[in-house]
Amino acid sequence: MIKPTKNVAMVQIGLSLPALEKTFTTVDLMAYGAATWDWHRLHYDGDFARSMNLPNVVVDGQAFGHLFARAAIDWAGPQAFIERLSFKMKSMAFAGETLRVESEVTQIRNHTVVVRQRLTSRGRLVSEAETEVRLPM
Repeated sequence: MIKPTKNVAMVQIGLSLPALEKTFTTVDLMAYGAATWDWHRLHYDGDFARSMNLPNVVVDGQAFGHLFARAAIDWAGPQAFIERLSFKMKSMAFAGETLRVESEVTQIRNHTVVVRQRLTSRGRLVSEAETEVRLPM
């Protein structure tokens, strides 16, 4: 069953969205690289990554945007629309790490909800975002 989409009457500033966690495997990152045409070896070749003194293959920064958008839409529902998503990368993330998105509503403008988001791994800040989600009337 598809859950209903939220509307602004159901939202208030300060509301925390459900956290989202994702652990990317090397296979996930290979598939992601194929989908985005990003064939840099850092994203799929563990031996190469270790030769660069990294602990494992690197999660592509574009995947952070995917996690922010997914957390927002999973919460808002299928008829919500991401109007804008802006994020800054703060540190690297690697295959095998569990990434956690935490989100909070910071503004409500007409039918648009502004959500501040943080992506962490083991308490370390990986990325921050601001996502604007349009909710139906």
